[in-house]
Amino acid sequence: MLGWTMSNAYRFVFECPNGHYINLQQKCAKEALSETEALEIFGDVEVSCERLKCGWRGKASKARLLRILPFNWILSPVS
Repeated sequence: MLGWTMSNAYRFVFECPNGHYINLQQKCAKEALSETEALEIFGDVEVSCERLKCGWRGKASKARLLRILPFNWILSPVS
């Protein structure tokens, strides 16, 4: 029987300085995460805007955090 494992994770929606959305998904052991905690933990993660002709790159803490969406990250079984 195959066993799947699940891990807490969050999808963060940032806005680059040019007004485009940037999505970041990260695993995190915390059950609940405030905006302040999210920026403390993931603020140094490099993000980039994928929008054509934008090309903004920087740390997540330099973008505006719009949303934090929790979900279960399903990990495939080890073969």
